[in-house]
Formats: sequence, structure tokens, C-alpha cells
Amino acid sequence: MYFIMSLHRLIYLSYARPGIGYTDLRQIMDKSEVNNMKAGVTGMLCFGNNVFLQILEGNRKVVNQTYSRIAKDDRHHSPEIIDFRAIEHRHFGEWSMKLVQLDEMTSGSFRQLIFKFSDVQSFVPETMTAEQCFQFMKELYVLSSVV
Repeated sequence: MYFIMSLHRLIYLSYARPGIGYTDLRQIMDKSEVNNMKAGVTGMLCFGNNVFLQILEGNRKVVNQTYSRIAKDDRHHSPEIIDFRAIEHRHFGEWSMKLVQLDEMTSGSFRQLIFKFSDVQSFVPETMTAEQCFQFMKELYVLSSVV
């Protein structure tokens, strides 16, 4: 008996509950890193303007289970799946989960990146297509790896 690897990528956004702070974000990351490493899930979470934008990569069933668990977390609300598709390979494989706090990024490169994928100069992923969200996260991944 053999298993076919079914890699998938899920992108979603959600809105932070009022008053979410650094401690909450740290708890999310600590738990995500442990859970995702065990499950073989990789990805990236960015937070800015009180919005979460996250990419999860891994086995289809496991990514679905991970998203279902995340959707129930009361630290955010109104989760919305932007994209869910089969992929050839991981793009965020170095991290079981990486957090990028956009509000702390002030470089000109970062501002240019936001404006490249948005019609405004602030982080508003609700106005971005699925492909724009993916490309934004890929470029943010590179930018945050260098910073």
C-alpha cells in the first residue's frame, strides 16, 4: 500500500478581536510552531491593520483540519478562505509557521511591496485577489528573511 502526497495551499484572512497584543501573537506562534511541525504544515502568518493573512501548506486533509481548528479561535473573527488549491511544491517550507508583524515594518521596501499589490498604501488584503495575496506573501517571505 502506498500514499500519494497531496500538497495543498490554503490562504485565508480574518480580523483580530479588539485589544489583541504581542502576548496573544506570541501564544499563537508558539502553539502553531509545535502543532504544525508535528502535522507537517508549513506557512506564514502576517498581521497588520488588525487583519490576519495566513498561508498554510501541507497535506490536503491536514491543512483542512488545521484551518478548521484556527477558525474556531476566539482571538479573531470572520475568517474567509481566499484560495485553496493543489500545489506542486511548498513555497514556505523553511518555517512551520513564521509571523510577520506588518505594523512594525517601516522600510521603504516594505511600503513599496504593499503598494505593489494594493490600491492603497496600507495593508488591506480584503481588496486583493487570491493571486495578489499569494504573490504579496511570497515577496514578504523574501523581504522578512533578509531583514
